Amino acid sequence: MRRSLWLTLLVAASLAVAGSALAEHAPGGTTPVLLARGTLAEKVKVNVGDIKIQTKDAVDVATMQVTFAKGGGSAGWHIHPGPVFVVIKSGEISVWNEDCEKTVYGPGETFFEMGPEASMLVKNEDPDTDAVVVGTFIVPVGAAPLTIPTEHLCGIEE
Repeated sequence: MRRSLWLTLLVAASLAVAGSALAEHAPGGTTPVLLARGTLAEKVKVNVGDIKIQTKDAVDVATMQVTFAKGGGSAGWHIHPGPVFVVIKSGEISVWNEDCEKTVYGPGETFFEMGPEASMLVKNEDPDTDAVVVGTFIVPVGAAPLTIPTEHLCGIEE
């Protein structure tokens, strides 16, 4: 079975080229749309209340909306080059971690992807409704926000 990667084409040099390439080649029943991407040129060190953010150097921040097709749209087993904050806009998304534990998230809920330390599977299992998520990726400058494919874990079909 083909390893799914949502957003592997974000390596494209321009946002316009990347956007059209993604629209034509979205794998795994997903439709990604890059909403914005920019470089935070200076390092950041913030510690306010319960929030702590630190970068060591410049990073890119990208925001993307991804629609997971009803009945199995999937990002496949994957990791990211940096952390990702994901908010469910509509529908439900099932997320499996490396320990084969599944969590289901619905509208207004959020989950966090660690980056290169943790492989996960993100999938829409609802046979009747598309799911839409918005992710904010923090990645090294110039890096694709998505993915490095990882092995299929847990015997779960992508």
